[in-house]
Formats: sequence, structure tokens, C-alpha cells
Amino acid sequence: MLSDCTLVRWFVGCCAAALVAMSGPFASAQSTPRIEFLFPAGAQRGTTVDVHLGGEFMPPGCRLSMAGEGIALEAASDPNRYRFAVAADAKTGPHEARLSTVQGASSPFPFLVGELPEVIHRGEQKPLELKLPVTANGRLDAAGDIDEYGLTLAAGTQIVCAVTTRAIRSPVDPMLRVLDAAGKPVASSFPHRTADALLVFRAPAAGHYTLQMFDFQMAGGADFIYRLTVTDGPWLAYAFPAGVSRVTETPVTVFGWNLPSPGGENHVLSVPPQNVERFELTLPGCVNRLKLPVSDSPNQIETEPNNTIEQAPTLPFPATLNGRLGTPGDIDFASFSAKKGEKIVVDVDSANLQFATDIVLTVLSEAGKLLIEIDDAKGSRDPSLLFTAPADGRYFVSLRDRSRGGNAEYIYRLQLTSQQPAMSARVNTPSLMVHSGQTANVAVIVDRIDGLADELEVTALDLPAGVSVKPQPVPAKTPATVQLPLTIAETTAPVGGLIRIVVRSTKSGEEKQKTAMIAEAATAGSGSESLWLAISPEVPFTLKTTTTILDAPRTAAFPFPVSVTRKEGFTGPIQLIGVEPDRRGTLIPLTGEIPAGSDSGSLPLVLQHKVTEGTTHRSRVMGVAEVPGSDGKLYAVFHVAPGSMSVGCQPSLLTMTVAPGIVQRSHGETQRLEVQLMRRTTMQPITLRLALPKDVVGIECEPVEVAGDQKTAQLALRFLPSAVLPPRTTIEIHAESSRDGLPIYATTSFRLESQ
Repeated sequence: MLSDCTLVRWFVGCCAAALVAMSGPFASAQSTPRIEFLFPAGAQRGTTVDVHLGGEFMPPGCRLSMAGEGIALEAASDPNRYRFAVAADAKTGPHEARLSTVQGASSPFPFLVGELPEVIHRGEQKPLELKLPVTANGRLDAAGDIDEYGLTLAAGTQIVCAVTTRAIRSPVDPMLRVLDAAGKPVASSFPHRTADALLVFRAPAAGHYTLQMFDFQMAGGADFIYRLTVTDGPWLAYAFPAGVSRVTETPVTVFGWNLPSPGGENHVLSVPPQNVERFELTLPGCVNRLKLPVSDSPNQIETEPNNTIEQAPTLPFPATLNGRLGTPGDIDFASFSAKKGEKIVVDVDSANLQFATDIVLTVLSEAGKLLIEIDDAKGSRDPSLLFTAPADGRYFVSLRDRSRGGNAEYIYRLQLTSQQPAMSARVNTPSLMVHSGQTANVAVIVDRIDGLADELEVTALDLPAGVSVKPQPVPAKTPATVQLPLTIAETTAPVGGLIRIVVRSTKSGEEKQKTAMIAEAATAGSGSESLWLAISPEVPFTLKTTTTILDAPRTAAFPFPVSVTRKEGFTGPIQLIGVEPDRRGTLIPLTGEIPAGSDSGSLPLVLQHKVTEGTTHRSRVMGVAEVPGSDGKLYAVFHVAPGSMSVGCQPSLLTMTVAPGIVQRSHGETQRLEVQLMRRTTMQPITLRLALPKDVVGIECEPVEVAGDQKTAQLALRFLPSAVLPPRTTIEIHAESSRDGLPIYATTSFRLESQ
């Protein structure tokens, strides 16, 4: 049976995380864990950091793991906290974290590894002083939060401040602002291709400045996490050309701030041939990188004038033309030759490279007749087409911005290539659960690109012992969905791990292979190629709750009924745990139980004191039980009841007031508070405690127990001579009792002021 300490440790850690914002008030049925946030969201290479994990659907036995090498994990003493030891040679960028149970795993969640020293903003009241360059990890805990950082700058020092939120799946819409010593705003952030928010500021005078970080809508929450990099060194904004070549050296000019050249705004370098898909360009001392595409043909640079057919340069084939729409309304022409029936792939990259350009591409005949006009390709803001020449001759392409915009950063890459048959595959789930002795199918969606006619098959790699796969042929049509069967031997013990699904050519002598992308992970930005395979015992029960709204008193645990349907032979106890409570934080689930052999139980729910009477609040319920695997060991399995439990708020069973409502602090003295108690039912004795804010130090107050029939009580506040107190603050008094074994709570408060 699950131990009480295990459940208590789990519940305490998850209670706050259960209030994290989600995609909707109540998501669809869930059978795998979900990571909501990691804080801090990254770490420097060669360091160790304690990370707080927030998530949902995390039953006892849930564990965190990292894909690949470079980060070692160990559980910390507090629940849902882990120690990340990052190797000195760990790759920089995102590393995949997953939460898993015996029934499956979460989608991969990114943890970023960087090269700079890192600090953590923990909600300090004073600005956190920064030593540059640095990456700061912070969290906007509540609506209205503004995190502040202190900067001491010499006159003329230029800093670049970059915020990362989307890459760590944070909902923060970041804004930055610099204040001078007088508190006057002197710089603000702007959107940029290299960051979610970027601020560039040159100090007009030596002195102390304050950097503020906040959400555009002043929102906040446990998952409102960010990474802020501040540097007075080089920062790359973009490069021209915006790509390099696999076959020749490419002269490249990079643009940005604090670059190692006169003026610091641009720098020229040569990039040798690169045999990679993307070349990461950086400079010594630079804290960011530009990822440049690599072409199979030499890079050509467009030259003006090229605004008419008559001025169009002739491109070789294949060709890569790098250009700019340098002024508003600019239009660039180029030409190429083709024979009748020849198929030419015409691709443009601009928006895909994070430039603002919305390219419109046209193809014209030698006589200037419009043959094709295209704006966006499927799934992209950039145009792409397969052109079949209707006759021998010369053809023209033109490129313009749809809104007739133009400047030095309206950059594009035009590529003319022949068809390059290829394939791609994807799987639309991050995790697959299979029971021992059974077969499950993985749905693999395969696309044939540019007319690939090879015979293809889908198979699985990196399978654990006891798992077999039968490769499946891919139909000629595209796209095609292939059901790939994975069979688990009867004796295979429960286990979980990463496997790869691949599509490959069966043509003799050819080695064409493509690993399937995990679509959910790719959409989230991690680009994972690994599927989690869980070999699990069967869950021998299902839960059900009523759809009726049940009334419950505020701040008193209410037993919400839960029923169970057991499979034959299973009679064990089932622990009940609340999951996905109302995102407003108004409903806190405790833990309950369905006793062994019983078909019903209850989950205690507590409506918070801030809840308005007559309103309705919801939660869902998870049942956890231990069952034997094929190896005879016990494993925790869980089931989440469909639908939600709905609770209507009724008046509290216990309320209280305190007098005086305003207390004048007095160092070294004792103040007495009188608490009035009002009960709507009989209950056990009440315990009163003072709940001091973190910034209040030096007040002592012993808890007081109040008899069941007593209507008043006194609390003695002792102000120590060394007390550290803010000028004005609100202090709460908490009351706790019980009835029928379930807790009852109440809260009141008074204001503490300086004399």
C-alpha cells in the first residue's frame, strides 16, 4: 500500500503547482504527467542548480529524466525539486526534460544550458545587482509584479538586454525598461528576431541604473518565468547574406551592437564551406548566435538596379540569390532559362529567417506575361512552388513585400533547384502505453516530397528487451498513415524509455532514412525525434464522479463522493488526489481514499476564504493504486475520472473577527488582540495562529487553543527590541478545527502600522 509519508510529500509539493494556468479551465482526459514550468529555466555549463518543477497529473512514483547527455539529476529533499548538475562540456541550448510514470511520459520540456554566469531573482524587494555579462532567471509571481535589477555603468557603456520566454514555454509577454538614478524612464524594449524582447541602452553618464522586467498586461503566476541576458559585449542582430554555402567560401557582414569594428555596428568575415544543415555564427565574446541556412550552390548577391525585367540579372542553375528590398516599394527581378517540361523548385526564405518581409513571388514569361503569383506556402509565410516550364526560353521571377515595405533588414534568399526527392515522417503523440503480452500500433504519417518513388518502410529503433516490431510498407500515396505494430512479450517487466520511429528506403544499395518528428513536441519548439514507450501493468479500476453541483461551506473540507468500478480480482485501496483544480486558485483538493474492497469513497475539497458565496468551482480526481507487474513487483498506476467535480459555495461554518483592526507597533512591548469566533455547527476545539509575512521579523505569538463552546480568545503579540517591521503591512490570523474528521479553517486579519 502507498505510504502516508509518500502521499503527504507529494501533495504538499503539488498543491501550489495545481493552480498553474493551463490551456483551459478543464483539459481533456489525461493519462500522462504534464510539466508546467521549470524554475530556474536554465543553468550555466559546469554548474549545479536546484530546480523547482511545477506540473499536473503527477502521481506517487512520478520521476523526472533528461534525454541525452550533459545533465545529471538527483531529487532534492523538498517535493518537486531536483538538483541539475550540468557538465562543463554539455551542449548549449535546450535539453529535453520529461516527467514519466509507469503509464507514460509528458511531452518534452526545454531546460536551457548557457555559457554565461547565472543568477536567480527570488522576488527581492530591492533591485538585484548584476555583474555583466550575466543571465538572470526570474518569475513574475503575481499580477502587477515588476522585477528590478541594478546596473552600475560607466559613461558611454552600451548594454544589450534580451528576454527569453517562448523557448521555455512561458506565457510572459515581456517588457523591459531602464530607469535612471532619478527614477525617470530612459529606454524601453522592442520586439526583435533574436529575443522575445530586446533593449539596447547607452549610458549618457556614469551612475546607477535600474532595469525593470514585467509582463505587458501586468499578469503573473507560478509559470510566468523568464530568462534575462544582459551584456556589454557583442550582440548579433542579423547577417547579410542570411546564409552560407556548402561548396564555396561566403563573405558575410554581421550587424548588431558592440561589434569588434569601428562604430561597433557591423563586422565583415568569411565563412568557409559548411557541411551542415544550419551554420551557427558567432564572434569572440559574443553571447548569442545566428543560425544560418546552408545551400548546395554558391551564394550570389543581388545588385541594383534590378527593378524591371530589362534590368534582371540571369541566374545560373542551381542558384542561391541573396537580396534586400532596400526601400519602400522596392521590387527585385531575376531571370533563368529552362527547357519545356523542366521542373524547377523556386523557394524563398525571409519570414522563416525571422525577417519582417512578407514576400510575394511571381513568375513571368519571356514576354513579361504573368504565369504564377504566390504569397504563402503551406505552413509558412514564405512562398515556394514547383514550376514546370511550358516552353523553352527565358523566365523571370520578381519579389516584393505585400505591404510594399522595405529597408536594409527586408532580407531574402531565393533558391532555384531541381526536384530533390525526399521523405518526412511524424507521430502525433509524445508517449505510447502498451501492456505486457499485448500489441499496440503507432500511427506514423509519412510524406513523400518532390515525387519520391522509392519503396519505403516504417520501423522502430532503440527498442528495449522484450519488445519487437514488424516493419510496415508505406503506400505510394502521400501523405500516408502507417500503423506500426509494437509487440510486448508476456514476461516483459514494466519499463519506460525513448525509442525512435524511422521511415527508410528499401531500395538495394541506398541508405535513405528519416526519423519521425514528434509533432506535439515540434509544435512546442523542442523538435524532438524520440517517442516515449511505456510498458505498463493494466489499470484495474475506473473512477466516476457525479455531474451534479454539490453545495459546500467555504473554508471547510467537503467530502466529494467518488465511485469506482473494479476489474475482477482487484480489491486494493485507492488513494484519491485532486488534479487540475480551478485555475483561479479558489478550490484546494486534499487527499481521500476508497477503502480496500469498497466501491466508493470521497475526496475532501476546500473552498478558499476569498470565494464568493453562490459561485461554482471545479476540480478533477485521480485515483492511485498499487498493482503487480509481470515481474511480481508492485507499481503505482492511476486513472483520472472523466469530467469534473463541481462545488457551489455556501457560507462558512466558522468565521471570526479581531479587535483592534489596526495595531500600532511598539518595540519591546506586548499587544493583545481579542478574537471573536462565530460557529454555524458544533466542532472540535479551535487552534489560533498568527501567519507572519516574510518581511516581518521579530514578532512572537504563541498559538492559542479555544474550547468548543468558547466565543472569544486572546492572542498576545510580543514585539522584540530587534524587530524588523515595514511601515505598514497586513497580518493574518488563521483558525483550524475539525468536524467528522475533516478540517475546518477560518481567516481574519489586522493592519500593523508604525507609530
